Amino acid sequence: MTNYLFDQPNLTAGIDDAFISTATNVPAFPVMILVFVFVLVFIGGSNNEKRRKGFSDYPFWAALSGLSMFMVALLMTLGDGMINLTTLGIVTAIAILCGVWFLMSNQKGELL
Repeated sequence: MTNYLFDQPNLTAGIDDAFISTATNVPAFPVMILVFVFVLVFIGGSNNEKRRKGFSDYPFWAALSGLSMFMVALLMTLGDGMINLTTLGIVTAIAILCGVWFLMSNQKGELL
C-alpha cells in the first residue's frame, strides 16, 4: 500500500472537486498554476515574436501575461476554497503593474 503525503481527491465527483481538494491539501497548488500561466504566456509569446520579427516587446507580453493570469485567477474564484482573497489581490496588483509598464514603455509597434 502506498503512503501518500496528502489525501487523494475524489475523481468521481468531477474535475473541479479534484482541483479544490488538491488546493485544500496543497495550498501552493493554485499559486503554482498562476505562475505557470504567467511564465508560459510571457516566454512563449516573447520568444515567438523575437523569432518572427527579430525583436520582442517585453512590456506587451508582461501585460498580456498579467491579464491571462488574472483571468485564470477569476475562474479559480468560482470554486469554493480554490483561491483566497490575498492571492487574488496580489494577482490583480501584478496585472496592474504590468499594464502600467506597458503603457509607460515606448516600443516599436505600439499605438500610444
